[in-house]
Amino acid sequence: MAGLKARIVEKSSYLNPSDKKILNYLLNNAAECSELSLAKLAKKLYVSESAIFRLCKKIGLSGYSELKYELADFSKGEKRMVKQQDTFAERLVKNLRLELSYFRTLDFESFYSTLNQTENIYIYTTGWQQASIASYLSNQLLVNVGKPTVVMPSAISELKMSKNWLQDHDQLIVISFSGEDPDLCQLLDELHLLNEHLTITSLTTIKESRLASLSDYSLFFQPSLFHESNSTKNWAFSPAYIMIDLLINGYCEWLRKEDE
Repeated sequence: MAGLKARIVEKSSYLNPSDKKILNYLLNNAAECSELSLAKLAKKLYVSESAIFRLCKKIGLSGYSELKYELADFSKGEKRMVKQQDTFAERLVKNLRLELSYFRTLDFESFYSTLNQTENIYIYTTGWQQASIASYLSNQLLVNVGKPTVVMPSAISELKMSKNWLQDHDQLIVISFSGEDPDLCQLLDELHLLNEHLTITSLTTIKESRLASLSDYSLFFQPSLFHESNSTKNWAFSPAYIMIDLLINGYCEWLRKEDE
């Protein structure tokens, strides 16, 4: 019997970007998802139960029960691999490969076209680590493609003030690891209602979230566990920087083709 990942690869040409994001999340959270009911999984992913059932059919499964079985089996295999690959360097390499694989599944044509027409780009973050990623993204956009940006302070009050000056066709990039801050999501919903031409792009850890569902474009990355003690986990965010490099390089290639 073909494994879950093999099924996904085999049926990849029949999967749309939304299908691939859901499957990517399932693979990266296989143990947890294998324990959830269909209703709870649908709620967690912000999709309908019928959407998950249709996705099961797309990858050749009889239904959700078989998907849960495949996820449990996949999780056991992943646990065996973790025991064999338990150093930070190996985890990092694995996640970087996953990031590259995920990037290759995406179609950026619409995003690059929108970015090309955007004059004002604002980046909002929800913490100091996110701010470091924002600074790198801002630098890469300016140096490599000549797109200046404004990195906003990480305070919800600052974002609220943007209601007064955000213009049509501006782009707001939001970097939030969880993507579940209720105040942030409510405010972004309001901004979209006030300005339907505003483009919101999110960068979050690799899972479906409220923020991702509110965004016109959503990008994901998988952090790598750096160190774990009894009470805390420390994470490395190299895959987020890799995503930015891939994104900028892809945009440069898109511009080159547009000029031909």
